[in-house]
Order: sequence, then structure tokens, then C-alpha cells
Amino acid sequence: MFRIVTIVSFIMILSGCAEGTMNDLRQFVQNAHKDRKPRVEPLPRIRPYETYAYTATNLTDPFSSGNLQQRKPAPSVSGLTPDLNRRKEPLEQYPLDSLRMVGTLSRGESSWAVIHAPDGTVHRAGEGNYLGQNFGKIILVSDERLNIKEIVQGPGGNWVERDSNIAIVK
Repeated sequence: MFRIVTIVSFIMILSGCAEGTMNDLRQFVQNAHKDRKPRVEPLPRIRPYETYAYTATNLTDPFSSGNLQQRKPAPSVSGLTPDLNRRKEPLEQYPLDSLRMVGTLSRGESSWAVIHAPDGTVHRAGEGNYLGQNFGKIILVSDERLNIKEIVQGPGGNWVERDSNIAIVK
């Protein structure tokens, strides 16, 4: 009995919703945007393509084999060159930006930096040691950073010095 009463009441509630003709809703939809007109942006003006005649017969050919030969470096004016016969130190196999200074050690007047390499090894380096792939030599070890002088090739092929540093990682 309870089940029948529940079903009948549910049907009566739903039938009450269906009695309306929804004329007011239809009228609102028709009049809501009646006086509005959509604004359409005009298409951009397309300019005709202008042809260009390339006349470079009197210039050098960029694809000639003479341009593909490697230029010889200019002789160094300052006489600065790296020692290519020197035995490489372990930290010279890593790029300078991949090395991290994680601490310092000191005994008396001597100070060393504790350097973490990308392969997970830890190294001790002091003034005069080399690191990085650009012939970098440690000039000064402080508690905050390593000051390094690198020798790199400049745009003309000559060797120039460049100052770099590695700050301690906190």
C-alpha cells in the first residue's frame, strides 16, 4: 500500500510540472536579443605579394668550397696559450657549471674547496689546481666561492683569459 501511494504521489508531482505551456519562456527567448545585432569585425586587408629579384651575381657565392674551409687561428698577440702537454687533473673532465662547491677545509694558512662532481664523487681542490674544460685554474679559495681564471679561444682564434667563479651551495 505504501508503495502504491508513493508512486501515485510521484506521478502527480511530475504531472504538475508538465501542465505549463512555457509561453513565458518562449517569449523571453524571442525578445532577449531582439534589438541586439552581432558585430562582425571586417576582414583584414590583404596586400598583394611583391616579388623581389635577387641579383647577387657580383657577390661571393656563400656555398662555394672556399667558404667551407676552416680558418686558421690568428697568432696570439699576448703570447697566452694553455699548457697542452700538462697532465689533466680529475676535475678537468667536467664542465665548470656542473661542479658544485659544498664546503671548505683549512689547515693553517692553506685552504681547500670541497667540490662535488656530477658523477657523485667528492674532490678537494686548492689554489693552483685546475678544473673545468676550459683550462680553469683556481686563483683564490674563500669560504663563499672559488675564483677561477680560464683560458678560452676568442672569436679571432687567439687565447684570452676569462674570470669565473663557483659559489658555495647552501
